[in-house]
Amino acid sequence: MTTEASTIALSGFDYGGEPEIRIMADGKVVLAFEYMPPSFVEDRDAYGNFDQQIEAAIGVPVLWEDREIFTIEAPAADTVARLTDFIQTYQHDGKWLTPPAATQ
Repeated sequence: MTTEASTIALSGFDYGGEPEIRIMADGKVVLAFEYMPPSFVEDRDAYGNFDQQIEAAIGVPVLWEDREIFTIEAPAADTVARLTDFIQTYQHDGKWLTPPAATQ
């Protein structure tokens, strides 16, 4: 893999370990999760089509490299913005993620 040129920290997806977008020196975009599925999900297969969900949201092919790494080899000009929006507004099982601290 090529070297990382910049990183964008994301929030709102998994309060136990938020993902980040890595923009690589060769132009690829990597979405890296701390945990996949998210830390609060017990069913390891619950996000089995997550790559397809990302593709539908951003409009370009996504390669699911391993459990926590998704690579976009040919991003469009708006890929990072669309990916950021998708992750930060993602609804888990139709519900917004509400960290325990936010409900106290």
